[in-house]
Amino acid sequence: MTEFSSKDAKACPVHFDHHTVDHTKQWPETYRKLREECPRAWTDNYDGFWVATRLSDIVGVAQQSDAFSAHKEVDFENGTSTGGVTIPPAGTTRGIPNEADNPEWEGIRRFINRRFAPRAIEERRAKAKQFTAALVDMVIETGECDFVDDLTSALPALVTMEIFGFPLDEWRKFADPFHTMVFTPIHDPAFAETVRGLDYFRERVDEEIAKRRIEPKDDFLTLLATGEINGEPLTWQQIRDLSFNILAGGVDTTTALASNALIWLGRNPGERQRLIDDPDLMPFACEEFIRFYSPIGALSRTAIKDTEVDGWTIRKGERVLMAYAGGNRDPEAFEDPEQVKIDRFPNKHVGFGAGMHRCLGSFLARMMFQEMIGEVLRRLPDYTIDEDGLRQYPSISGVNGWISIPAHFTPGAKVGAVIE
Repeated sequence: MTEFSSKDAKACPVHFDHHTVDHTKQWPETYRKLREECPRAWTDNYDGFWVATRLSDIVGVAQQSDAFSAHKEVDFENGTSTGGVTIPPAGTTRGIPNEADNPEWEGIRRFINRRFAPRAIEERRAKAKQFTAALVDMVIETGECDFVDDLTSALPALVTMEIFGFPLDEWRKFADPFHTMVFTPIHDPAFAETVRGLDYFRERVDEEIAKRRIEPKDDFLTLLATGEINGEPLTWQQIRDLSFNILAGGVDTTTALASNALIWLGRNPGERQRLIDDPDLMPFACEEFIRFYSPIGALSRTAIKDTEVDGWTIRKGERVLMAYAGGNRDPEAFEDPEQVKIDRFPNKHVGFGAGMHRCLGSFLARMMFQEMIGEVLRRLPDYTIDEDGLRQYPSISGVNGWISIPAHFTPGAKVGAVIE
């Protein structure tokens, strides 16, 4: 149980650990109490860090890129790292551009932006729609499925694989290790072995990059293999880090978003029917589920100089956890923040972050969400969730997701879609 103190030392000292099972079970209450009692809290866990839970403070930190760093420094020889966007820093892979500052960040984003711009993503909608229909075809005659295994994990992995140019039949070998790594607590002895499960991904990236340098194609792997950043070819490490970041971001966060939405819609059949009857509400519903469930609950920054955020003094070297999940339920920013309103507008959430590091894949995530939820509502409109079979991530420090969502529905007919 998270304990709170009213002492006014180091702003507000608390015992806070976002990697625990307790946090997974009670994160809305934890962040609500922090906002009310210690909105600028300090914990000594993981060498000490601030926890920001008010939307204005989160945005204030995120927008001061000259004062707060996302850069991750990796010591490959010792297998350690410092800085970055997670507390504590994890592994020796940098998630770039997420864990880069200017001028490095600007060069990387300029290099890849057009691949994830709205127009480029819209051109991929037809393929995503085809994949989604094919995935539903695989289960629709049986009357039952697991939404995670059969849809919400599969579709983002397939779309991301298609963007990269990897063989689509390898999607599970790529997605499963990322999926498991995200929900395995860092304290778990299995965490190190889980991370080693990503070796297959790294090997395949190296193999396919070598092929693209000989036979270029129109895909993201070719861009990595033959492109340049600021006039220089990408290094081996840049290719690996960029690939890791984009595949990890594409696979599990959208999975979590769609999974939480399907559970909520299953529990609220009236609102589900409203969305079926008025599909024009889908974009608003998407934003609301992003706000309410915050697939990425929190990311961090490190102060690179003494600075102030609206009167809050943060010293050089101190770390700040920007609790997006807390800010997205801030009553100062949202009316009835603890309620899902599928027609909420405006909806200025920070579910995709804020400032220059705002999520590169936000347009892709929205598109995939709309296709998955839309297909389920059209073809499996009466689904029910097997509540006893639900399995949540034991740790939501990385992504607020689900391992298993068993569901039942009236069997239907295939439409003949294929994955190719």
